[in-house]
Amino acid sequence: MKLRKSHLRECGRFALEQRGFRVEAVSGQGILPGARLLTIEGSEQRKFAVRTSLDREVGLTRHPDGRWMTIPNVDEVVIVVPSAEDPGSAEVLGFDPEVLIRVFDEVLAGRKKRSPDISYKAPIFVALDKRSHSGAGAASGLKEKAQWQALVPYASVRSPDRSKAGLGFIERVKREFAELIGVDVSKVVVEFRIVG
Repeated sequence: MKLRKSHLRECGRFALEQRGFRVEAVSGQGILPGARLLTIEGSEQRKFAVRTSLDREVGLTRHPDGRWMTIPNVDEVVIVVPSAEDPGSAEVLGFDPEVLIRVFDEVLAGRKKRSPDISYKAPIFVALDKRSHSGAGAASGLKEKAQWQALVPYASVRSPDRSKAGLGFIERVKREFAELIGVDVSKVVVEFRIVG
């Protein structure tokens, strides 16, 4: 199975749920499913941006006036990448938006020294892992600035591409079982376990 960013976003949501939050997706024009989340804990609500990367480098873009997009408008940023140590898991990291903005401001300043006319459309990248030298002006070691980290096995979340098929299967099993024993389908709960 090819790893998709949509699956990584689901891992980010799962990590927040494991931290004890009730999580809701925020939708809107131009927002990818799972890229904005709202966590609810009691009466407190917090806004999260979920950023993903398949190569462990995080990119941010800017508005035409130079301000960073999205990051200043959320309470926390979750970055989800394939784990460097465990090929079957995603690494999920939580960041204070102000910390990210400071790091990206520094990298942008370095890029502007080399290329003063850099377009606001050009994304700025920062590597999560430390490198002996960073190419093309990308800073490294962002992972060290995370507030928290979690490892989420890919198997613990459904791939969004296959979730509809999975839900259809479960609904069919519930319906057929309800018919077989003669109860209303609303009384049937399906739970699968793998033993051994």
